[in-house]
Amino acid sequence: MRKYNYLYVLQGNYGYGHGYEDLSAEDKADAGAYKRIRQTKKEYIENEGGNYRIIERRELNEVAA
Repeated sequence: MRKYNYLYVLQGNYGYGHGYEDLSAEDKADAGAYKRIRQTKKEYIENEGGNYRIIERRELNEVAA
């Protein structure tokens, strides 16, 4: 069991002064995770506008803690 989960997180900034907000996440351990998060980003850009970015995040695995 891993102590941490490593994620790709899609964040969006819609210009309301709140900064970037998490929209979607994919587990980096899954095959094709980066491809899926890029596709999700593309869909957000096409449908909603705004600024988007993909970041990497490490979160504590609650089961292992």
